[in-house]
Amino acid sequence: MKLIIKLILQITLFTILLNAQELKKSEYDINKCIKITYTKEDIKNYKKLIEEGELQGYSCAGIYYTRQGNFDEAINYFNKGKEKGSIESYAQLGSLYLSFLHDNKKAVKNFKIAANAGHGKAAHNLGVYYYRNFKYDEAYKWFIKSYETGDLNSLISIGLMYIDQKKYDEAIDTFKKVGKLGEPRGYYELGTFYQLNKDMKDKEKGIKYYKKCYEMGYGKCASAIGEYYEEDRKDYKKAIEWYKKGVKLQYRGSLQKLGLLYATILKDFNKSIYWYKKCYEKFNYSGCAADIGYTYQIDLKDYKKAEKWYKIGYKLGSGKAANNLGYIYNYTYKDEKKAIEWYKKAAKLGHKKAINKLNDLGISYE
Repeated sequence: MKLIIKLILQITLFTILLNAQELKKSEYDINKCIKITYTKEDIKNYKKLIEEGELQGYSCAGIYYTRQGNFDEAINYFNKGKEKGSIESYAQLGSLYLSFLHDNKKAVKNFKIAANAGHGKAAHNLGVYYYRNFKYDEAYKWFIKSYETGDLNSLISIGLMYIDQKKYDEAIDTFKKVGKLGEPRGYYELGTFYQLNKDMKDKEKGIKYYKKCYEMGYGKCASAIGEYYEEDRKDYKKAIEWYKKGVKLQYRGSLQKLGLLYATILKDFNKSIYWYKKCYEKFNYSGCAADIGYTYQIDLKDYKKAEKWYKIGYKLGSGKAANNLGYIYNYTYKDEKKAIEWYKKAAKLGHKKAINKLNDLGISYE
């Protein structure tokens, strides 16, 4: 009997090892397959990758169908990738179940297989899942596993988790470690901690760390210093100076901050539009197109130009732009039929105000 049990254990161990060996990583960069918009040509290329024997092709096709909302076909491709031993397919399937199908059990199961096979992003996602469910010990375990693959984002998450637990010394040490490892976001989080934390607020110390990460070339920190001068010191000249430093470091938020400062405080709407346009031209960002529309609508009362920019913003995926265009048709042009069309477009993009407006009107947006 003991011999039989020993044999079964050996077979089980062998099967586990065999399955672990079957899982494979690909050198093909999965980020090549992650886009804002897709064409039919993309899915042809992903299927061609599969035909050529590229393991990552299954995940690329799965991501494509996920973004199209065709979850059954996405699952089909991810499962085919899993059958071929693709670690990435396990990780992507976990993301699909977590973010789109809200099946946490299946998400965790797939993430764990990928994470235990060395997929850092899957381990990080597990950490985030447990963090959001206040299971800090379990979250810590997976964040560390992700960090061991080289992901400094997970160390930052550990620092934020320590703050939630009021373990401030551990949080500070963690953020400093991230900064010393060459990642400026560690110092950014330290700056934000000292700027905003009620128990440990020290504005000057916060600015010191923001400057430290700015010197490492992180534009978000220049923008944060600009916010300090704008909101705390009311020194708009200094704020503009720092926002412009953020612009030089390619930080989109600084362009938006400049546009907003000129629109809301300095009331120089031409300069506001100038900076918003810079943001749109440089980053093709829907939010900046919507901001231009808003400035034309609210501040300059130029509804035709507002309409033009809202349409640009909508094409780039802005629900806010579509909703605001609905507002113009509803209350300025008095065209309720057109207004409802735009509210529906905004609702389909998840814009809550548009959804509420349609509910008030007794209209379904499905």
